[in-house]
Amino acid sequence: MIAEILESDFEAGREIFAMIGNAEQPAWKKRAGEMTQLAKLWEKHGTVLEAVVFPHLEQAASGELLDALKGWNQRIVELATDLARRTESHDADGRWLTDFEELKSLFDKQLLREQGEMVPLIRDRVPPSEVADMTRMARSLRQSHAA
Repeated sequence: MIAEILESDFEAGREIFAMIGNAEQPAWKKRAGEMTQLAKLWEKHGTVLEAVVFPHLEQAASGELLDALKGWNQRIVELATDLARRTESHDADGRWLTDFEELKSLFDKQLLREQGEMVPLIRDRVPPSEVADMTRMARSLRQSHAA
């Protein structure tokens, strides 16, 4: 089901944050790799949201919810990409940790809204045939991005 695909992204993102948080200091290469991985994962997540999920929720969800999720998703990709770049160049000024905390906060907000509001809308208001279509479309998008 589409909800399981989204939830697998949540879990993968949480694992990335755990690896970054548990990395030994200074761990520049590891953190850069993890930030790059998060940016790529969240870019794919955003693609699924915008191309597959949002079109099916336009009638059921508030515009505020969809706009917030889209904005947070884009900001997460931007911040993770920037942090990866700054980590690779060992540019961990005093802002790196502040920006990392902002990234984590945005990630947590997005997950809470998706899990608490969006996934229930999918389960409760989208007809099963559309959920099946969404799931097929999301899997297809993932396969095309994996190639």
